[in-house]
Amino acid sequence: MNFINNEWNQPRIQNSSEGMRFKIAPEHQEQAWEMADRHSNTLTRYQAYLNWITVKTLLPWFEEWAQEEGLPAPSIWPTAEQIVQSLELVNGTAIELDFTRFILIPMDEIESESVEVPQEWIDNPNWVGDYYLPIIVSLDGDEEDCWIEVPGFATHQQVKTQGNYDANSRIYELEMIELITDLTVIEITRGLQVREPILPLPALSAVEAKKWVEILGNPSIYSPRLEGEIPFETWAALLDNQEWRQQLCDRRMGKVPEVASDQPLQELRQWLHPVTEEGLEAISGGWQQFEALFVPPTPIAVRGKSETTQAIAPVIRLLQPDELEQTRCHAAGVLGELGFGNPEAIKALTQLLHTARDEETRWQAALSLGKISPGHPQSGIKKARSLDLGMYLEGHSIALIVAIMPKNDDKLGIFLQVQPTSSGKLPPHLKLSILSASGETIREAESRGDRSVQGHDNLIQLRFSPPPGTHFRVRVSLKESSITEDFIA
Repeated sequence: MNFINNEWNQPRIQNSSEGMRFKIAPEHQEQAWEMADRHSNTLTRYQAYLNWITVKTLLPWFEEWAQEEGLPAPSIWPTAEQIVQSLELVNGTAIELDFTRFILIPMDEIESESVEVPQEWIDNPNWVGDYYLPIIVSLDGDEEDCWIEVPGFATHQQVKTQGNYDANSRIYELEMIELITDLTVIEITRGLQVREPILPLPALSAVEAKKWVEILGNPSIYSPRLEGEIPFETWAALLDNQEWRQQLCDRRMGKVPEVASDQPLQELRQWLHPVTEEGLEAISGGWQQFEALFVPPTPIAVRGKSETTQAIAPVIRLLQPDELEQTRCHAAGVLGELGFGNPEAIKALTQLLHTARDEETRWQAALSLGKISPGHPQSGIKKARSLDLGMYLEGHSIALIVAIMPKNDDKLGIFLQVQPTSSGKLPPHLKLSILSASGETIREAESRGDRSVQGHDNLIQLRFSPPPGTHFRVRVSLKESSITEDFIA
């Protein structure tokens, strides 16, 4: 492409031996602010804003060049989706044209005596470019009078060997007077070896990567690339891995990456039916009977069938309305352990469902009825699933518990809990959320973060009764990790 005399539709407002200047379209400024607003701090947002303006303004220039030369269309590197990650961490973007990579380094108009190239673009083998273009961005005028200028360029070899390297800022600095201002030289040299040889990066283990993601993901660290404790080679290797880079940016930008559940959508009404082999397969996997993970209520010690029958009668008497509600609830739990198939126990629990004054007692009656008379139309069921939120649990072992109970209006009462699977408390700020199918939060509970004696919770819970057939989601989250399960009521 003729950089000096070619006429085309890109809104160029100056074209001289000093470089080229382009108008910034007002709509590009608006779009750039929308993209930049998601970043973690003021400096990074402004830096990202300049980069988005640069890319949106200059990409048509590269597209015209490619079309004129019969080359493949240029592409943004990394991908448009991944630029948000790279801009959270490093200034600069890249455009690839055929086999040539151009590194664009935007800078404010008032800071234009030298170009500062982050070390990542020079010493990381996978980020290195061929040509480095400082982009002067002027935003001082009216919206219609803002512009960017390409004053010249430098090759990788030039920046690496002639630039002044500052170990504290991890920057290669090159004076503007050292730039090649004649942009047609790019056309002449493109395809030649203009890169200085650099060393490969060391391997980085997953354990070490997770450590640095957790440390540097703290948004109070204004510039993680300058954290003195991490060597540049380790930092560059961390950036090279797209998954680790994503995790790091998610933490800094307040996103919660979701751990994919390996469970299919659970139809809760199937849990109420007598379990056949087919039914067992439909609700198995990570879900299991509550008693498989938690210790059931302590039953009365008995020796045989006759002793069991004799023991049931005094427990049933404890279900009478004149007893304390706490006593009735505990007695209902005991009947669920020793009254399997006993018609008197089944009758007593059914009556308790209609006479209990307390919701907890009704739930216990329904769940015990489900144990001793599977398939009873008023029985409930309670299942649990162990959860793994990775490094964020810090040794805590927790489970999601889902209990269901039929109600008179054809709805299901749904009772959700999260609690430790062994003695102890929940970690602070653990959240249990009920979401709509589209992801909108309906209800939420959170474990307390107060570290006083009365501080931590040993469980968090939610109840609700959605209309029949409702698709809803249950999310358990802690810090930057979460697990979501899907259900149909």
